Amino acid sequence: MNRTNQCRAGFTLVEMIAATAMLAVLTTSSFALVRTANDAWRRHRDDSQSRREAIAALQHVVRRVRQATQVTAISTAADTSGFLTLQMADGTSALWDHVGGVSQVLYGTTTANNLLAENISQANFIGLTASGLAQTTDPAKIHAVRCQVTYAMSRPTGSVNETVSCTAWLRAW
Repeated sequence: MNRTNQCRAGFTLVEMIAATAMLAVLTTSSFALVRTANDAWRRHRDDSQSRREAIAALQHVVRRVRQATQVTAISTAADTSGFLTLQMADGTSALWDHVGGVSQVLYGTTTANNLLAENISQANFIGLTASGLAQTTDPAKIHAVRCQVTYAMSRPTGSVNETVSCTAWLRAW
Protein backbone atom coordinates (compact mmCIF):
# COMPACT_ATOMS: atom_id res chain seq x y z
CA MET A 1 0.00 0.00 0.00
CA ASN A 2 1.20 3.36 -0.93
CA ARG A 3 0.61 6.11 1.60
CA THR A 4 1.19 9.76 0.86
CA ASN A 5 0.55 12.84 2.97
CA GLN A 6 -1.83 15.05 1.23
CA CYS A 7 -1.19 18.76 1.69
CA ARG A 8 -4.22 20.19 3.39
CA ALA A 9 -5.10 23.76 2.54
CA GLY A 10 -7.08 25.91 4.98
CA PHE A 11 -7.08 27.27 8.50
CA THR A 12 -7.63 25.46 11.71
CA LEU A 13 -10.31 26.52 14.16
CA VAL A 14 -7.69 27.85 16.58
CA GLU A 15 -6.19 30.06 13.86
CA MET A 16 -9.62 31.42 12.96
CA ILE A 17 -10.44 32.25 16.60
CA ALA A 18 -7.05 33.98 17.07
CA ALA A 19 -7.48 36.04 13.88
CA THR A 20 -11.02 37.05 14.87
CA ALA A 21 -9.87 38.12 18.34
CA MET A 22 -7.03 40.21 16.90
CA LEU A 23 -9.40 41.84 14.41
CA ALA A 24 -11.88 42.67 17.20
CA VAL A 25 -9.15 44.34 19.28
CA LEU A 26 -7.90 46.30 16.27
CA THR A 27 -11.42 47.45 15.32
CA THR A 28 -12.25 48.53 18.87
CA SER A 29 -9.07 50.56 19.24
CA SER A 30 -9.59 52.14 15.80
CA PHE A 31 -13.12 53.26 16.71
CA ALA A 32 -11.88 54.73 20.00
CA LEU A 33 -9.22 56.68 18.11
CA VAL A 34 -11.72 57.93 15.51
CA ARG A 35 -14.19 58.98 18.24
CA THR A 36 -11.48 60.94 20.09
CA ALA A 37 -10.34 62.63 16.88
CA ASN A 38 -13.95 63.50 16.01
CA ASP A 39 -14.54 65.06 19.45
CA ALA A 40 -11.38 67.15 19.08
CA TRP A 41 -12.44 68.25 15.60
CA ARG A 42 -15.90 69.29 16.83
CA ARG A 43 -14.41 71.22 19.74
CA HIS A 44 -12.00 73.01 17.37
CA ARG A 45 -14.85 73.79 14.95
CA ASP A 46 -16.99 75.25 17.77
CA ASP A 47 -14.04 77.29 19.09
CA SER A 48 -13.35 78.61 15.61
CA GLN A 49 -17.01 79.57 15.13
CA SER A 50 -17.12 81.39 18.47
CA ARG A 51 -13.87 83.20 17.67
CA ARG A 52 -15.16 84.24 14.22
CA GLU A 53 -18.39 85.62 15.71
CA ALA A 54 -16.51 87.58 18.38
CA ILE A 55 -14.08 89.06 15.86
CA ALA A 56 -16.89 89.88 13.42
CA ALA A 57 -18.80 91.73 16.16
CA LEU A 58 -15.64 93.59 17.15
CA GLN A 59 -14.89 94.57 13.54
CA HIS A 60 -18.46 95.79 13.06
CA VAL A 61 -18.23 98.06 16.09
CA VAL A 62 -14.79 99.37 15.12
CA ARG A 63 -15.85 100.22 11.55
CA ARG A 64 -18.85 102.16 12.78
CA VAL A 65 -16.88 103.94 15.54
CA ARG A 66 -14.40 105.17 12.94
CA GLN A 67 -17.30 106.59 10.90
CA ALA A 68 -19.04 108.22 13.88
CA THR A 69 -18.89 111.89 14.79
CA GLN A 70 -19.55 111.46 18.51
CA VAL A 71 -20.53 109.08 21.27
CA THR A 72 -23.95 109.87 22.72
CA ALA A 73 -24.11 107.14 25.40
CA ILE A 74 -21.73 104.52 26.75
CA SER A 75 -21.74 102.08 29.66
CA THR A 76 -19.17 102.17 32.44
CA ALA A 77 -15.87 100.37 31.98
CA ALA A 78 -16.78 97.88 34.72
CA ASP A 79 -20.05 96.90 33.01
CA THR A 80 -19.47 93.48 31.43
CA SER A 81 -22.82 93.66 29.66
CA GLY A 82 -22.27 97.05 28.10
CA PHE A 83 -23.97 99.31 25.59
CA LEU A 84 -22.78 101.96 23.14
CA THR A 85 -24.64 104.62 21.15
CA LEU A 86 -22.95 106.63 18.39
CA GLN A 87 -24.01 109.66 16.37
CA MET A 88 -23.17 109.13 12.70
CA ALA A 89 -22.25 111.84 10.17
CA ASP A 90 -25.67 111.64 8.48
CA GLY A 91 -27.47 112.26 11.78
CA THR A 92 -28.54 108.66 12.41
CA SER A 93 -27.63 106.67 15.47
CA ALA A 94 -25.90 103.33 15.81
CA LEU A 95 -26.55 101.27 18.95
CA TRP A 96 -25.00 98.11 20.39
CA ASP A 97 -26.19 96.30 23.47
CA HIS A 98 -24.94 93.11 25.07
CA VAL A 99 -27.68 90.93 26.53
CA GLY A 100 -25.92 88.94 29.22
CA GLY A 101 -28.70 86.45 29.96
CA VAL A 102 -28.63 85.01 26.44
CA SER A 103 -25.00 85.93 25.56
CA GLN A 104 -25.87 87.98 22.50
CA VAL A 105 -24.72 91.29 21.06
CA LEU A 106 -27.54 93.25 19.43
CA TYR A 107 -27.22 96.12 16.94
CA GLY A 108 -29.64 98.67 15.53
CA THR A 109 -30.16 102.23 14.34
CA THR A 110 -32.93 103.36 16.68
CA THR A 111 -33.00 100.39 19.07
CA ALA A 112 -30.56 97.52 19.34
CA ASN A 113 -32.84 94.72 18.17
CA ASN A 114 -30.87 92.94 15.40
CA LEU A 115 -28.68 89.99 16.33
CA LEU A 116 -25.02 90.73 15.62
CA ALA A 117 -23.28 87.85 17.44
CA GLU A 118 -24.10 84.92 19.70
CA ASN A 119 -22.11 83.11 22.41
CA ILE A 120 -20.58 86.38 23.64
CA SER A 121 -20.33 86.13 27.42
CA GLN A 122 -19.13 89.72 27.98
CA ALA A 123 -18.94 92.95 25.99
CA ASN A 124 -17.25 96.05 27.42
CA PHE A 125 -17.30 99.48 25.81
CA ILE A 126 -14.77 101.88 27.32
CA GLY A 127 -14.67 105.57 26.43
CA LEU A 128 -11.21 107.13 26.22
CA THR A 129 -10.18 110.78 26.32
CA ALA A 130 -8.00 112.49 23.69
CA SER A 131 -4.83 111.03 25.26
CA GLY A 132 -6.16 107.54 24.60
CA LEU A 133 -5.22 106.52 28.14
CA ALA A 134 -7.75 108.01 30.56
CA GLN A 135 -11.19 106.42 30.76
CA THR A 136 -14.37 108.48 30.79
CA THR A 137 -18.11 108.00 30.47
CA ASP A 138 -18.76 111.65 29.58
CA PRO A 139 -19.79 111.59 25.89
CA ALA A 140 -18.40 115.09 25.31
CA LYS A 141 -14.89 113.97 26.32
CA ILE A 142 -14.76 110.66 24.43
CA HIS A 143 -12.38 110.62 21.46
CA ALA A 144 -11.78 106.87 21.23
CA VAL A 145 -13.66 103.71 22.17
CA ARG A 146 -12.09 100.48 23.35
CA CYS A 147 -14.27 97.44 22.76
CA GLN A 148 -13.57 94.14 24.52
CA VAL A 149 -15.50 91.00 23.62
CA THR A 150 -15.22 87.82 25.68
CA TYR A 151 -16.47 84.43 24.54
CA ALA A 152 -16.39 80.99 26.15
CA MET A 153 -14.81 77.89 24.65
CA SER A 154 -16.03 74.58 26.06
CA ARG A 155 -13.51 72.00 27.26
CA PRO A 156 -14.01 68.54 28.74
CA THR A 157 -13.04 69.92 32.16
CA GLY A 158 -15.11 73.12 31.91
CA SER A 159 -14.94 76.27 29.82
CA VAL A 160 -12.16 78.71 29.01
CA ASN A 161 -12.77 82.38 28.28
CA GLU A 162 -10.91 84.26 25.57
CA THR A 163 -11.05 88.02 25.03
CA VAL A 164 -10.44 90.03 21.87
CA SER A 165 -10.25 93.80 21.95
CA CYS A 166 -9.58 96.82 19.80
CA THR A 167 -9.42 100.58 20.18
CA ALA A 168 -10.90 102.86 17.51
CA TRP A 169 -10.73 106.64 17.25
CA LEU A 170 -13.78 108.66 16.32
CA ARG A 171 -13.66 110.31 12.92
CA ALA A 172 -14.40 113.84 14.09
CA TRP A 173 -13.36 115.38 17.37
